[in-house]
Amino acid sequence: MNAAVTDRQAELKNCNFVKTVLMLIVVLYHCMVFWTGTWFSEAPVHSSGALALLSLWMNSFHVYSFALVSGYLFYYLKHEREAYQSFLPFILNKAKRLLIPYVCIAAAWVIPFSVAFFHYDGITVFFKYLLGTSPSQLWFLLMLFGVFVVFYPLSSFFQKHLLAGMLLVAGFYGVGIIGQSLLPDVFQVFRTCSYIPFFWLGFKIRQLGSCMLRKVPVWLWLFGHILLFALVRFLVTMDGVIFELLRLGVDFVLHIIGALMAFIILQKIADHTKWQENKAFLLLGKYSMPVYLFHQQIVCVFLLLLNGVLNPYVHVVVNFVGAMVISLLLSVCMMRFKWTRILIGEK
Repeated sequence: MNAAVTDRQAELKNCNFVKTVLMLIVVLYHCMVFWTGTWFSEAPVHSSGALALLSLWMNSFHVYSFALVSGYLFYYLKHEREAYQSFLPFILNKAKRLLIPYVCIAAAWVIPFSVAFFHYDGITVFFKYLLGTSPSQLWFLLMLFGVFVVFYPLSSFFQKHLLAGMLLVAGFYGVGIIGQSLLPDVFQVFRTCSYIPFFWLGFKIRQLGSCMLRKVPVWLWLFGHILLFALVRFLVTMDGVIFELLRLGVDFVLHIIGALMAFIILQKIADHTKWQENKAFLLLGKYSMPVYLFHQQIVCVFLLLLNGVLNPYVHVVVNFVGAMVISLLLSVCMMRFKWTRILIGEK
């Protein structure tokens, strides 16, 4: 077995590490985004510009990189393992993994919480959750399902045509961004379009290899991404159509670089750690999706109870630890029985 094959096999296994860390970053992001003042029903009593900025920075790469990893694994399974050779069974499998949890978690967890804590009326619930225009953290499930539906019929085309594929996914991104700004995002159709380039990016990395990307030093990935992030924050403050168009373009590049940065850096960390021997980390990996499904509402409870009571930095730590512990306990309970595993998309 040559070194190139060994590297690709290690990279494939490391995707579990990457996905788990990204899940932790998403939970941490939701524990911090409150301090931007644009998320949640209340404003923070104690402001923190640093937490607000850090949450915005994490938001520029975490889910985009997760979409990249999904595309990477899709290429491996469909084009290397030849596991996905028929569209209908593939989509039915993804519906079980993504749509059943969407319906069940929305009905049993997210909607009751939203009605109780945010006092949503029937019309709001209908638009947000039944039409999927803004279904809390569950938007990710609709988006990823939509990406699979769109990408599968095009995967052979994307495999064979690099430049044409780049142009097509850029077109999808444009449709997604314009659509989200003009129309309600029913069933997350427009957000699906805006995430296709990142899924495609992972697809092509698995196909073509990541050797060139790995040659870029970690500090350069971080420096380049932070520089782009600073430029976007500057452009947000400027008025005018030209600046808005420039911001949209730089924002797209920021997400691309951010997705690549997170993937490459986490892969390198995985290469130099014994994460596969760490039982606690493997436990987190096993329950990463159920934790994602449950965590946001738990974070909201801690925000309601502790807003103004704790220092913002202490508050974030309490939010994170509390959300992780409680969502892990819920996940363990749900995984104990076959029918509850089905409800959260697990086998």
